Amino acid sequence: MFVSTSKRFILSFSNQKSNSSEAEAAAVFAVAELERNKGGGLITRQQEEKLVFISKSGYPLWLFPKNDGIFVFDGFADSSFTISYAEIPSTKAFREDFEINSQPREKYLAFLSSQSNYFQRSVKEKNFLFRGLIAGSDLKDELNVYRREITDGNAQTIVTLLLPTLEETAIASMLSEFDKVQTQLREEAEMLPECIELINRTTSQYITEINYETAAAKEETDAKIKAQEELVNPQISRLNKDYSHKIRFLAESFDKELENLNRIRIKTQKSIESNEEEIKLCQKKAREQANKKHSIYEKRWKQKIKQIEKELKNLKSDLKKIEENLRKISKQKAQEISEINFELDAKIKLARQPIAELEAARDAKMLTFKLETEKMFKLEKPVIESLNKNIKLSDASKASFEGLYLRGQDLKSTALFYIPFYVVCYEMGLSRRYIIVPPSTITDIDFSTRLKGALGRSKVKDLFTPRFKAISDLIGRVQELTKQNSLFENQLYDLGQKNNFLKNSTYSESIQKGLVYLNHQGWLSDKEQQVLSNRLSA
Repeated sequence: MFVSTSKRFILSFSNQKSNSSEAEAAAVFAVAELERNKGGGLITRQQEEKLVFISKSGYPLWLFPKNDGIFVFDGFADSSFTISYAEIPSTKAFREDFEINSQPREKYLAFLSSQSNYFQRSVKEKNFLFRGLIAGSDLKDELNVYRREITDGNAQTIVTLLLPTLEETAIASMLSEFDKVQTQLREEAEMLPECIELINRTTSQYITEINYETAAAKEETDAKIKAQEELVNPQISRLNKDYSHKIRFLAESFDKELENLNRIRIKTQKSIESNEEEIKLCQKKAREQANKKHSIYEKRWKQKIKQIEKELKNLKSDLKKIEENLRKISKQKAQEISEINFELDAKIKLARQPIAELEAARDAKMLTFKLETEKMFKLEKPVIESLNKNIKLSDASKASFEGLYLRGQDLKSTALFYIPFYVVCYEMGLSRRYIIVPPSTITDIDFSTRLKGALGRSKVKDLFTPRFKAISDLIGRVQELTKQNSLFENQLYDLGQKNNFLKNSTYSESIQKGLVYLNHQGWLSDKEQQVLSNRLSA
């Protein structure tokens, strides 16, 4: 049995002031008569429908204020709504693990490495089922406007209030469970920025620490290097001096030999040139004697040429040997000087060995610090990214939760809001049929409507204009419920019989006045008014 101490409110049907109730009553009656099956038929005789009752009922909506919003539930829980949200891994567990492993630096690095995909691998999609929740934005927006037209539902009214099948306690229990979900998600979400701040701050502290250690290690090693250089540099200076003297002495020795060979080479080259000139002169003399037919003198010159050519050949052979010696000695000089320089470099390197070892150790330590810094940043990045991703998921869940309710704090306690609608019931034999008229306004007649009347077609169907589309769709489901739910249909029928406007003399008078009004407005012809009036009185 339905029991509730919640306040009840009834919304207006048309929200029109002048002649609204009389015109409304007459319009509903006119529509009911127009839609009634009058029977007849040329081939198969159809039975005439009986208009059993016209009543006005209220469709129940639960409004539950919660925090900064108002949840709206269908009193008949005709449908359910499932909200999906991301359940992020435990931020508290992450925080506790951080507190344990934030020191020393090695443990912190291991922590970052192990947590790199903690928030990614564990994100789960969860669902929460609301029975009867109205989550559609169009209907909620319309209701937010519509609910400002309330009247006190506990006052005397001709609207019969349908009993909701979804009880207040069931809704309160659902919202309590949902509140636990929200609280848990909110607590987890609030810790996410704190975790990011902790990670950033800890990493920054360790990077500063590494920088200080780097600077200290470099300063210490540089001091040792400087001390070693004060010992080694004089040794290197002496080595350079000694080996410079040795190289100079060796070079001078080779240079003397090269100089002698160069003198001989030049002298030999000059002798070659002299002999070549002398050969040319002898050849000229031989030709002259040949021209004079002095064969004896020609022969002598030719013999001299042979003698000089032999000598020239020997000179050229000597020159080749000299040049070969020059190349060998020059190469030997360069090689021996190179060996001395190599020996000097080896001794300098040996002298600088302590410094080189210090420099190598310093560079290795600097590289270690650099790699540790890079590793820390590299390990921190996916952790921060996953934390930020979960913040976005939490924000998305929060936004989807906010879309579940109306914004506002004007309703202080749970209330039932009833949406009024007209119910027209027909009977034909054992079957019953219903027409539902949602909250509407009576339309002002226009040219197209007048034209319908001029063509002999009824204008009554255009009398009502639904005030709200989504609310009209909701009320339209009443007709489906009468076919699907026998208990609901019986409740609607019993309440309609008890509050049948056709048996209410006051309401009948309102219909008669309303018919006159509709006639004056051009909705009904004189004949249509008379027929409906007679039908009402029958």
